Amino acid sequence: MVSIRWILTYYGNIMKKIIVFFNSEPAVVVPAMTGVNTIMREYPNGEKTHLTVMAAGFPSLTGDHKVIYVAADRHVTSEEILEAAIRLLS
Repeated sequence: MVSIRWILTYYGNIMKKIIVFFNSEPAVVVPAMTGVNTIMREYPNGEKTHLTVMAAGFPSLTGDHKVIYVAADRHVTSEEILEAAIRLLS
Protein backbone atom coordinates (compact mmCIF):
# COMPACT_ATOMS: atom_id res chain seq x y z
CA MET A 1 0.00 0.00 0.00
CA VAL A 2 1.37 3.40 -0.99
CA SER A 3 1.16 6.13 1.64
CA ILE A 4 -0.05 9.65 0.97
CA ARG A 5 3.25 10.97 2.32
CA TRP A 6 5.16 8.94 -0.30
CA ILE A 7 2.89 10.22 -3.07
CA LEU A 8 3.40 13.85 -1.98
CA THR A 9 7.15 13.31 -1.67
CA TYR A 10 7.46 11.56 -5.03
CA TYR A 11 5.10 13.69 -7.09
CA GLY A 12 5.39 16.99 -5.24
CA ASN A 13 2.30 19.08 -4.70
CA ILE A 14 -0.56 17.23 -6.42
CA MET A 15 -3.16 19.96 -5.90
CA LYS A 16 -3.38 23.42 -7.40
CA LYS A 17 -5.66 26.35 -6.66
CA ILE A 18 -7.52 27.78 -9.64
CA ILE A 19 -9.08 31.25 -9.58
CA VAL A 20 -12.38 31.00 -11.45
CA PHE A 21 -14.03 34.05 -13.03
CA PHE A 22 -17.56 33.04 -14.05
CA ASN A 23 -20.87 34.68 -14.95
CA SER A 24 -19.92 38.21 -13.79
CA GLU A 25 -19.75 36.96 -10.19
CA PRO A 26 -16.84 37.57 -7.82
CA ALA A 27 -13.85 35.30 -8.44
CA VAL A 28 -13.60 32.12 -6.36
CA VAL A 29 -10.83 29.62 -5.70
CA VAL A 30 -11.37 26.01 -6.74
CA PRO A 31 -8.87 23.35 -5.64
CA ALA A 32 -8.10 20.76 -8.33
CA MET A 33 -5.64 17.98 -9.06
CA THR A 34 -2.54 19.15 -10.94
CA GLY A 35 -3.54 17.39 -14.19
CA VAL A 36 -6.95 19.09 -14.44
CA ASN A 37 -7.12 21.42 -17.45
CA THR A 38 -10.83 22.34 -17.56
CA ILE A 39 -13.42 23.40 -14.98
CA MET A 40 -17.12 22.74 -15.65
CA ARG A 41 -19.63 25.43 -14.64
CA GLU A 42 -23.36 25.89 -15.22
CA TYR A 43 -25.11 29.15 -16.07
CA PRO A 44 -28.47 29.98 -14.41
CA ASN A 45 -30.31 28.96 -17.61
CA GLY A 46 -28.90 25.42 -17.29
CA GLU A 47 -26.28 25.74 -20.03
CA LYS A 48 -23.04 24.01 -19.06
CA THR A 49 -19.62 25.19 -20.15
CA HIS A 50 -16.05 23.97 -19.75
CA LEU A 51 -13.55 26.67 -18.80
CA THR A 52 -9.95 26.13 -19.85
CA VAL A 53 -7.40 26.41 -17.05
CA MET A 54 -4.56 28.77 -17.99
CA ALA A 55 -1.37 29.70 -16.17
CA ALA A 56 -0.66 33.40 -15.67
CA GLY A 57 2.93 34.27 -14.77
CA PHE A 58 3.88 37.24 -12.61
CA PRO A 59 7.49 38.22 -11.85
CA SER A 60 8.20 39.60 -8.38
CA LEU A 61 10.65 42.19 -7.11
CA THR A 62 12.80 39.43 -5.59
CA GLY A 63 13.31 37.85 -9.00
CA ASP A 64 11.20 34.75 -8.47
CA HIS A 65 8.25 33.96 -10.69
CA LYS A 66 4.71 33.32 -9.40
CA VAL A 67 2.29 31.22 -11.44
CA ILE A 68 -1.44 31.70 -10.89
CA TYR A 69 -3.92 29.28 -12.43
CA VAL A 70 -7.02 30.92 -13.90
CA ALA A 71 -10.21 29.78 -15.63
CA ALA A 72 -12.70 32.31 -17.01
CA ASP A 73 -15.73 32.62 -19.24
CA ARG A 74 -14.62 36.09 -20.34
CA HIS A 75 -11.47 38.12 -20.95
CA VAL A 76 -9.80 39.03 -17.66
CA THR A 77 -6.92 41.45 -17.38
CA SER A 78 -3.67 40.76 -15.58
CA GLU A 79 -4.73 43.42 -13.05
CA GLU A 80 -7.97 41.52 -12.30
CA ILE A 81 -6.03 38.28 -11.88
CA LEU A 82 -3.45 39.87 -9.59
CA GLU A 83 -6.12 41.58 -7.45
CA ALA A 84 -8.06 38.32 -7.11
CA ALA A 85 -4.88 36.40 -6.26
CA ILE A 86 -3.94 38.88 -3.53
CA ARG A 87 -7.47 38.75 -2.10
CA LEU A 88 -8.05 34.99 -2.38
CA LEU A 89 -4.65 33.31 -2.12
CA SER A 90 -2.98 35.41 0.59
